[in-house]
Amino acid sequence: MTTLKQSLRTAIFTIFSVCALAAQSTQAQQSTLPPDINFDSLARLPYVKRADLDADGQKIFDMLPARRPSGDVAGPLAWPAYNPEVAKALLDLHNAAVASDEFDAYIRELAIMVACRETNYHLEWNGHKSAALQAGISEELLDIINTNQSLSGVSDRDATVIHLGRQLYRDKAVDSVTFAKAVDYFGKKGVMDIVAVMNTYAVSGFFAATVDERVPADEIDLK
Repeated sequence: MTTLKQSLRTAIFTIFSVCALAAQSTQAQQSTLPPDINFDSLARLPYVKRADLDADGQKIFDMLPARRPSGDVAGPLAWPAYNPEVAKALLDLHNAAVASDEFDAYIRELAIMVACRETNYHLEWNGHKSAALQAGISEELLDIINTNQSLSGVSDRDATVIHLGRQLYRDKAVDSVTFAKAVDYFGKKGVMDIVAVMNTYAVSGFFAATVDERVPADEIDLK
């Protein structure tokens, strides 16, 4: 009985310690945030409230995913939701792009991670990392993407996808060699589908960049 009580005390102490450390981490993060950052959303704007929308906006709002217990929409549609029709259009683009059967989960997740890295979109980088690993993308390759390393030693197929994203978002142009390789690997429609997947996440990344969305203390910051 004494041992059981001691174990319970230890467990309770551990729980309180973890909670205290989490609270301290949150307080520390809040103390370092710029004055225009909302503590709840960790961005320059608060999450959209359903009550602030008109009747048509509320109907679309009710269809959007990533609902918080409070009823707000968080996640990649949080900022497009300021115009619910835009959020719905972006959701439709996402669903159409990721449903393509032109390439497997590995290439889809690789395209997503490249787009997130190139737009500093930490929310979906962190959100998709486990899916990327499950699809077979190695930690080493994710680190190469994240830290902008040379693609020497990376398979030509993977390097083609990464080059495509880097050129698209950095150079605003894709060279003939990269495009030709991409068509060889994925076909004409497949290349356009990869671009659609990348741009779905890049658009949300640009929304997040505009409102200076911050990374929670326990996640990877891509900036």
